[in-house]
Amino acid sequence: MAIFTRKNMDLSSVPFLVKNNYFGRIIYALLMIPPTFSIFYQRGLAYHFYLFFFMHFALYPHLAFFLAHLTKNPKKFELTFIMNAEHFFAGLWLPIMLFNPLMMFLGFISSTSVAMLGGGGISLVCTKTISWICGGIAGGIFWGFNFSSEISSSTMLWTGITIFGGIFFTNLIWVRTNKIIISTRKDLKEQKTKLDEELTEAADYVKTMLPSPISEGPVYIEWLFVPSASLGGDAFGYNWLDDNHFAIYLLDVSGHGVGAAFLSVSVLNVLRPESLTDIDFKIPNQVLGKLNMTFQGEKHNDMFFTLWYGVYNVPTRTLTYASAGHPPALLLSKGSNITHLKTRNFVIGGMLNVEYEQKIQSVDAGTSLYVFSDGVYEIKTRDGSMWGFREYTSLLSDLDSNKYNSLDNLYNETLQLSKGEAFEDDYTILRARFI
Repeated sequence: MAIFTRKNMDLSSVPFLVKNNYFGRIIYALLMIPPTFSIFYQRGLAYHFYLFFFMHFALYPHLAFFLAHLTKNPKKFELTFIMNAEHFFAGLWLPIMLFNPLMMFLGFISSTSVAMLGGGGISLVCTKTISWICGGIAGGIFWGFNFSSEISSSTMLWTGITIFGGIFFTNLIWVRTNKIIISTRKDLKEQKTKLDEELTEAADYVKTMLPSPISEGPVYIEWLFVPSASLGGDAFGYNWLDDNHFAIYLLDVSGHGVGAAFLSVSVLNVLRPESLTDIDFKIPNQVLGKLNMTFQGEKHNDMFFTLWYGVYNVPTRTLTYASAGHPPALLLSKGSNITHLKTRNFVIGGMLNVEYEQKIQSVDAGTSLYVFSDGVYEIKTRDGSMWGFREYTSLLSDLDSNKYNSLDNLYNETLQLSKGEAFEDDYTILRARFI
């Protein structure tokens, strides 16, 4: 049956409610056996009644827990099937145990009052009552006992108290467990809401640090930044170093959350105002080396970051660049020829005393440069496979067609590949057009 299909067989995955009910049933069984055997003895019942009752109450908790553990949804199975079956089978013994109408009333009140007071609602009371009644009718037909047997008043008293206490106690466990679950869910929801608010504030702060698009001059710039729900560490920038040199950079901090976002902003704050000392910002490998010394991981919560940094020389139409563990930037010419711009350098903040290399690439008029983080192509598709860099490169090569004539269309097309769901990482891409 599909209901018993379960991939995770680890007992730690069983919900708190199911575990608590399991232990509650064991305690209930221990409380019920002595008074019930006393009643069996005074009724002069045969030994097989003792055996059946013991097997019922001794094995049922384990069987219920085992079946719930095998299901896809243990909590739903517990509430829908196990609890109703529990009261039905308990009802089978009503004609023998609850031989007095007063004791039947005590059992009913103890079973339902706690459920009502604990917020179980009328639906829980009705289902338990119906299960008890159906079990009692079936037990009466099966056992053939009536309610007129002679039982001593002392036995009636202590048996009634024990049954009342056992039912009340096990129901109290169930109600208390649900109250704890409801309280825990409320606390988790409040914490998640607070965390989401902090992530939203951090994402908004990162956006305020990003430069405006450029639509005039020798370099046109446009970009798209879509933070993930958990907020990655993507950030980028560009600025004129002097009248002839234009810097472009994009970084991706390891991890997610507010810490990663703030580290990315800290890096922007030293790149944009050119506040690093003893280096020439027109020389990429010097910039990477200085950043590596400044942002060592051991001083920044063991976080590192990848970086692509390039400087465009307007008069010579050359692009000097260096990358540190970052995906290659893509240079697309008018003929849709793609050049990968990457250097084999270590990430920033990983270790000290690292030498960084740089390269130079000539740039023709009308050429486009795409710089992005790995979040744009590390995407799980509809069929469960992972999209990759090669597939994204192929998509970029079609940018001159009408279908992909903007970064927004590129993003929407990529989103369709992932079932229209939000990406697990920041989606960050920058396009520079060299006029």
